[in-house]
Amino acid sequence: MQLLHRLPRLLLRHKSIDFLCKVGLQERISEITFNNGSRTIVDLSDPEPRNVFIKGEFEPHFFDIADALMPEDGIFFDLGANIGFCSFGLVPSRPKANFHMFEASPRMIDLLDQSMGLHSQHFFQLNRACISNKEGKTAFCLNSNQSGQSHVATSDENGIEVPNLIMDKYCKDHEIERVDFAKIDLEGHELPALQGWNKCLSEHRVKAIYLEIMPENQTRYGRQTKAPLCYLESLGYELYLCKEEDFGLFGNVPAKVSLQQGNLQLSRFNTEEYPEDFATDILALSPT
Repeated sequence: MQLLHRLPRLLLRHKSIDFLCKVGLQERISEITFNNGSRTIVDLSDPEPRNVFIKGEFEPHFFDIADALMPEDGIFFDLGANIGFCSFGLVPSRPKANFHMFEASPRMIDLLDQSMGLHSQHFFQLNRACISNKEGKTAFCLNSNQSGQSHVATSDENGIEVPNLIMDKYCKDHEIERVDFAKIDLEGHELPALQGWNKCLSEHRVKAIYLEIMPENQTRYGRQTKAPLCYLESLGYELYLCKEEDFGLFGNVPAKVSLQQGNLQLSRFNTEEYPEDFATDILALSPT
């Protein structure tokens, strides 16, 4: 039953949706639309995708950045795809692009697979793996309440075993010479993922990276907040604040930066300026 799709948006609330799912008047696993026509399959018992359903929108700022970076037939890597909002949200504007999604959670893999069925005419490559800098397997801790907070298990946490995937090997095996845009959101496991991509990054074959930086996620593994940023900077990547609300907190005066498909207002900074307690999304650009 799909009762919620008949209700006006102003009546949609987290508690009411959760209740309707529990009493069987609304199917938990449902197709939703967001950002003016993008489609995906979500579990409405999960508060993060439920919020997107209620608002009908997912991070429009991200798609503004993608529009300035992604050519029509570009290659997009979604590391930590979760429910796939970034990948499936790009389909309307980049229908000819190649999408490579990477996710460790079996629950999310099942939903992503169903969502790919909505986009059978487009190119999607789905990989169940933990992105790492070493071969083998990794214990992955699943968060049953909020899927977006599942993460690589620490030494005192239990987790399911997930096969590791090294990005340099993946690109070599799939003969991928250039990645136009990558989104990385790995709940604190960004540094090992980047280290496993060292060859491609050193050769600046990954042209742009949109990276989530959360102090508590890095602290979980005993790393400095800016550890992933320091690594990218050491490989020659230029780092930018890309959210207007961050401008002026540190870094250079915001300026218009010309990119492959358009211009963006960005504020460049050095890692030494990055505050240890600061959480935001960062754009890293290849110098070539």
